[in-house]
Amino acid sequence: MFLLPKGNPLYENIAAAKVKLPDMFEKLKAGGFTGYLNFTFPSATAILFFEAGKLISAVHEQDGRKLTGFEAIAGVCTLIFAGGGSLSVYRLSKDLAMCLHAMIHGDVLYAGQELKLIDIKGLLEKMKAQRLNGCLRLYTESRTALIFYKEGAPLGFFHDGSTDIETSATESQKIAGLPGAKIDVLSTKSADELMHYDLLEMVNVSKLWESTSSRFASERDKTRNEAAVVDRYQEEEKLRELEDDLKEVAMAYVGRMGAALVEKELNDRGGRRALQDSALVGAFLAGVEKGAKLLTSMSKTKEMLDTMKEEIAQRI
Repeated sequence: MFLLPKGNPLYENIAAAKVKLPDMFEKLKAGGFTGYLNFTFPSATAILFFEAGKLISAVHEQDGRKLTGFEAIAGVCTLIFAGGGSLSVYRLSKDLAMCLHAMIHGDVLYAGQELKLIDIKGLLEKMKAQRLNGCLRLYTESRTALIFYKEGAPLGFFHDGSTDIETSATESQKIAGLPGAKIDVLSTKSADELMHYDLLEMVNVSKLWESTSSRFASERDKTRNEAAVVDRYQEEEKLRELEDDLKEVAMAYVGRMGAALVEKELNDRGGRRALQDSALVGAFLAGVEKGAKLLTSMSKTKEMLDTMKEEIAQRI
């Protein structure tokens, strides 16, 4: 996806997760907005062009695959709910919006060529001879300028901060002279050849947004349920291991009857989950103490109970 020069910014770098696409589209439509929305995500970009409140183009590119129209809007909805992106909105003149629209849908002749390696004079003569409708994009890491051509003749210039096509080449020449400047060359359709339609009349954005929201909600519920199952399993394993350790402690102090004593006292209180309840733990230990007095001395019983309390405190 080609980076576009900035027009008159309405919003810049707002969190995409805060955007409710149907609401934003309604506002842009009601305001007769002309310009473009630039969504940037970690693995994808999307450009949506408006003319007089009509959504005339939607392009979404991810992993080298380009989507347009309904698929592009659906892709944007998905990425918004996935999180991590940002949105910038720029207002443009009608002519400039259509030129940029044409450029986005044009054919790439050159991409990422270093200016110092290009015969610019020869390139411009070739464009003139072929009566090419197209665009030269000059850019560095921080600056961008576009030069539009119609039938081989320069139509105008556009650079960061412009809101319309300009007749002066001064800024474009400055960018072309910067260290590391590169050039892209695109062959485009003329604005008159582009089909004028409104995607907002063709795509039920609200329904698409709701279905995407429901899908993500379902996926979140599934993930939470799966996590809950894992948590319950891990919790049960922890309690099982604690029960086994308590049995070993009891066996060390009162012999083989110790394991049966621990199991009986836990079962009387609903099983090993009783170890998570301080009141039930107290009753469990009291039961173990009562049974142990019949099997061993008071001193060993006390030592055994202290060990059990320590084990429970460390594990719960």
